Amino acid sequence: MRHPSVRRALRALALALLSVGVVAGVSAAGRSPRSDSDVIQACKHERSGLLRVVSRAGSCRRAERPLNWNVAGPRGATGPAGAAGPAGPAGAAGPAGPAGPAGADGADGTDGADGADGADGATGPAGPAGPAGPPGEPVDAITDLAGIACTTDGGAAGTVAVATAADGAITFSCTTTAPPPPAARAVVINEIDYDAVGADGDGFVELRNDGVAEVDLTGLALVLVNGGDGAEYDRSALTGVLAPGGHHVVEIEAQNGSPDGVALVDTGPGVLLDALSYEGAITAATIDGVTGSVSLVEGNALAETVADSNTVVASLIRSPDGRDTNDAATDWAFTTTPTPGAANIATG
Repeated sequence: MRHPSVRRALRALALALLSVGVVAGVSAAGRSPRSDSDVIQACKHERSGLLRVVSRAGSCRRAERPLNWNVAGPRGATGPAGAAGPAGPAGAAGPAGPAGPAGADGADGTDGADGADGADGATGPAGPAGPAGPPGEPVDAITDLAGIACTTDGGAAGTVAVATAADGAITFSCTTTAPPPPAARAVVINEIDYDAVGADGDGFVELRNDGVAEVDLTGLALVLVNGGDGAEYDRSALTGVLAPGGHHVVEIEAQNGSPDGVALVDTGPGVLLDALSYEGAITAATIDGVTGSVSLVEGNALAETVADSNTVVASLIRSPDGRDTNDAATDWAFTTTPTPGAANIATG
């Protein structure tokens, strides 16, 4: 019979071995299990109480009783989710998806600038003839036909000439020969100063003889026209003789525009010889002695920005001196060097 202290020592050693065996078995199972079973098999000595871990059931000896227990208990409830880890790197872009449906039409944009005019189209067919006009004045004599309008075989406009032969034969002809223009038509309005620094004064209009012969100014008049109603408001009758290339100054105070105009008139036949509409266009002026209304604009109107000044000494001139292409926008300019009675100088 063993001493009690010996039995206690053996029992403690068995428990220690069992603990080591369980831990080793659990550790080994965590690394690489020795069997497919999740149950630990052991044998307990009936007298000493010592446990011996065996690899399989049925391995206990005669004096031992088999024991077993589970390696792990039932699975517990799922714990709370841990904090999200840092985002991984972006994956490669996937292929483009199919195009979506077209969106609704947007609002109309603003109209663009007008394009350039297209080429003229072909001339259309002639329209039907209009109704006959009223009968003309009766002719009392054959010679009354002389001077009426006609058209030559070549399509040129002319006048009828009547000739009576000695035997009484009458010949009609259409001639385009026109009388030469009067020398007065060579006189042009060449310069005008209608505004002044401070109070208006010392205004003038200069004429120039652009022709090759001297011109008698008798019968000509310089007329000022108000742009508000197109009516004449002042005039100056001219006298004297103007040599070719010469300048003639008329002292007269013209209004300050927006618009206003000046005209040169041959009072005998009532003909407009030259004109200028400044700071706007006067296209229907009424001038005493001239039939109907007349336009004071030659070709393209002078720009409203080309105007006399009340802040600097200036005038409007034909530039170069005497230039007359029958286009106001081309012929006229502003200058800071007025030259009444002399050739024009363009400055400023």
